[in-house]
Amino acid sequence: MAGLILLILRGLQILIFVDVILSWVIRDESQFPRNITRQITQPLYAPIHKILNPQAMGGLDISPIILFMILRGMETMLVGGLR
Repeated sequence: MAGLILLILRGLQILIFVDVILSWVIRDESQFPRNITRQITQPLYAPIHKILNPQAMGGLDISPIILFMILRGMETMLVGGLR
């Protein structure tokens, strides 16, 4: 069970990384493959956007960084608990 959770956490981390890279290359969020990554990541970014509004920060969206750090922390806690 823990292995499956680790796999999901790592998959989400990769997805966030891919979404960030695609945001630099493909500006149009409705264009393939960015539309797929945004459908998955946008609900995950939404709670962070409520706290740190990108428009209030001059358009700088740091929600992927924060979410990535949260997922890494969850992974670290899970792996530490398995030892």
